[in-house]
Amino acid sequence: MIKRFSLTFPTLVLTYALMGSVVFTGVSLSRKLLGNWRVVSVFGNDISRVFPPLTIELDKNGRIIGRSHCGTFTGRWSTGNNEVRFLGLVPSGCNCGELRSVEQKVIEAMAMARETQVGKDGVVLMDHGRPVALLVPQRT
Repeated sequence: MIKRFSLTFPTLVLTYALMGSVVFTGVSLSRKLLGNWRVVSVFGNDISRVFPPLTIELDKNGRIIGRSHCGTFTGRWSTGNNEVRFLGLVPSGCNCGELRSVEQKVIEAMAMARETQVGKDGVVLMDHGRPVALLVPQRT
């Protein structure tokens, strides 16, 4: 009986410690942001009806690939201390008039963003507590 207890008790403690850390750690911000997103609002302006939709892919290697009517824009992203940073954003380089200004506004909002609010409906990129862009998961 004592031998069984001496084997079982440490196993239970170890299991509890491991399971407890999984439960309380949660999902990191970078894991929440990975994937494909559709930009639906920038600086309070609804752009959900822009066709084709402006989308952003955030990959696990820290690369951004944005697709707009104008073409593809790129950059890098990282997270730390519950912050998000978008760096080295390079616009697509085309001249599409009004649609080009939408891409420019999205890039400007991403460059300003430092904070995020992740909810069930999407991600709000924020600067000093002010929302600058709303991203929703991209349907495939």
